[in-house]
Amino acid sequence: MTYPGGKAGAGVYQQIINQIPPHQVYIEPFLGGGAVLLHKRPARSNIGIDSDAAVIRSWLALSGDGGDRVPGAIVICGDGISFLESYSYSGDEFIYCDPPYLFETRSGKGKIYPHEFGDIGQHEKLLSLLLSFPCKIAISGYWSSLYAEMLATWRSIHYQTRTRGGSSVTEYLWMNYPEPVELHDYRYLGNNFRQRERLKRIRTRWLARLDRMDALERYALLSSIAEYSDK
Repeated sequence: MTYPGGKAGAGVYQQIINQIPPHQVYIEPFLGGGAVLLHKRPARSNIGIDSDAAVIRSWLALSGDGGDRVPGAIVICGDGISFLESYSYSGDEFIYCDPPYLFETRSGKGKIYPHEFGDIGQHEKLLSLLLSFPCKIAISGYWSSLYAEMLATWRSIHYQTRTRGGSSVTEYLWMNYPEPVELHDYRYLGNNFRQRERLKRIRTRWLARLDRMDALERYALLSSIAEYSDK
């Protein structure tokens, strides 16, 4: 489904997925169009929450109980912050937040979502909550002094995307962890389409070479890669 502020635009969800470390539980408390959940490799447990009943109905209508779109996914109609507050964390979760952006950072002044979330107080509460959790977290948004101050110790990247009106805009992704040494999903490596396609061709050639190797050569190569990764 298309969704205002969604991450289905060219190169957007790929940029985000390329920053996601390994995890067992994936939580997206502002599901919307759910482009990241849809395109990333599923975790052992996948949970999407949205306060807009139409969003949840759309997911269920397209996937029965939610399992056909993302195997084993649970989609919940409810308040994302309340869910985050009540969840019992073990540390192997990854939370991706893509809330409606601060009103002050948006180019348009009108209401976009049935359940808006743009007041400074709402975002302060969300960020304070995220700062208290023991798991890995990423949050999308436009630059603001609030985010810059409250997430000053977090790593960030930025990239260009387009608004609903077609204008170019810079989006930020803030993360509470260093650049990951390992990724949860390697299928979207590359900074742009051309680079992703080139890496995909290289990967295909490597897989073909592995198929042509005998078992001992393959084991020796995999052992060497493992040793290199442990350095």
